[in-house]
Amino acid sequence: MLRKPDARDPSRSVVRLSVPRDTARRATLLVLATFGFLTVYFTGTFPPWANPNELSRFQTVVSMAEWKTFSIDRAVALLGNHEDMAVSGGRFYSNKAPGLAFAAYPVYRLLRLALPAPKEGTSDPIFYFVRLFTVSLAAAFALVRFAARLRETRATPSAAPLTILAVALGTSFLFYARSFFSHAWTASLLFLAWDLLRRGEEPSARRRKALAAAAGLLAGWAVISEYNAAPVAVLLGLRAAAGPERRRVAAFLLGAAPPVVALLVYDTICFGSPWTLSSAREAAPEYAQLIQRGIFGFGMPSLRVAVAYLFDPARGVLLFSPFFLWFFVGLARWWGSGEERTDCVFVIATVAVYFVLLTAYPNWHGGWSLGSRYLLPVLFFAGLPIVRALETPLSRGLFLAAAAWSVATHWLLTASWVHFPIDLPWPAATGSLWFVTRGWIAQNLASLAGARPWIALAAPFGLTAASLVVVARAARPTRPAVSVAVLAGLAPLLVLLLRPPEPAFAGRLWRASVFGAFSGRDPGREELKAVALEASSPEERRRAMWAWRVYGPRSSP
Repeated sequence: MLRKPDARDPSRSVVRLSVPRDTARRATLLVLATFGFLTVYFTGTFPPWANPNELSRFQTVVSMAEWKTFSIDRAVALLGNHEDMAVSGGRFYSNKAPGLAFAAYPVYRLLRLALPAPKEGTSDPIFYFVRLFTVSLAAAFALVRFAARLRETRATPSAAPLTILAVALGTSFLFYARSFFSHAWTASLLFLAWDLLRRGEEPSARRRKALAAAAGLLAGWAVISEYNAAPVAVLLGLRAAAGPERRRVAAFLLGAAPPVVALLVYDTICFGSPWTLSSAREAAPEYAQLIQRGIFGFGMPSLRVAVAYLFDPARGVLLFSPFFLWFFVGLARWWGSGEERTDCVFVIATVAVYFVLLTAYPNWHGGWSLGSRYLLPVLFFAGLPIVRALETPLSRGLFLAAAAWSVATHWLLTASWVHFPIDLPWPAATGSLWFVTRGWIAQNLASLAGARPWIALAAPFGLTAASLVVVARAARPTRPAVSVAVLAGLAPLLVLLLRPPEPAFAGRLWRASVFGAFSGRDPGREELKAVALEASSPEERRRAMWAWRVYGPRSSP
């Protein structure tokens, strides 16, 4: 043990574990390797179902590469219909920001040299590799740079692997990094842009400007991938201006220009005006009605939505990943540490501005999804201060318990179907466990090879458990002890799984419908039939009849 003077009060001291840096480094490498393995091992898809969010973007990529057009009309006819479309001039386009599709285009073209064109939605191998070499690769690289930044902070060596474990394996970033959604992609680009700005603070003025331009390119690409990222990009521009050479902000803006120009050209070609976004031309009536409220669907910030983001039992960040409570402790320590506060101010402004902005969106839950996915773009910035909150054995012990809950919860959530409705609370217990015990697991390389469900889940379970154990051992001493802290985190989840709350009728009906239609394990829809017979009110009977028409044995949802 070493006793380190407290920077705020030299008369006090903080117990710091003399953990060898090699031990912390090995723990970090194991977490990073586990994250990379999981993004490769799981395909991220649930055939025959194709997620509209992913399919819409992929159809844009296919249309650009195969038919030299942004219109997805032919791709829809080939790969499947969905609701995530925009309409203009009698033609259909993706309603998504085009940045991820632009990045995937050259990857797709290279892959087509060896792979055939897709024919079945998102089930073809080429979709898997396009996702792997865009979203997953960017997410892995961002996580590596995040780990590097954490190791630079003045904290006990074991704090970095603890924080990386929680962020990498204890949040929905794990799933969205193995999907073709834009959330993990945007989070990665924004963090890498900030990382480049930090690396740009060095003697060579030319290098500073080059890195600032690269940061601007990434920030601009993040904005055209997810429009909500615009305020964060603005704050990154201000961060560039706060460096040792204020003129590098011009380089940042110059770097951001190409993706912005690409968006303006895309909007002009597709929607007739550089200022008309795809979201303004929604084809689905319910989405078109939503976008007409306020400014692009955003109204005034809502306290109710803020509370839901944090505490809703189907989405709440602090229920799914309670370790984020250490964000506030870490910020306080960062502010009072005597270090340069520029990045502390940036983190506070970024997380606060983005969170308040998203509370103004009434469709905050994001439909069928895992967690509060719209908040994911600021994940890394929310994770940066945490490492500073883990100086004492008590802080590490309590954090380890929270991280154990988060990692175990997200492992189960991503082991099977992950797209949950808002009316299915505590989805790990009421959805994931229900699916897994019936043999329905997320598609992966072993299941594609014919392995039984429990065998196919053995490798991801083993690696995740090993990561938790190795990181926990590296965190010693903790208070309570490591084994007690881990058990304290896992115990509430075990209780929840052993006595899961019974979902309301709508949740049970949805669960049985999805299982029957997409798992391939209930061709006669016996689960759906059993729930439908439980309907006890006119509204429940109406819902049951609709579900049977859409998801029944002779339907094709």
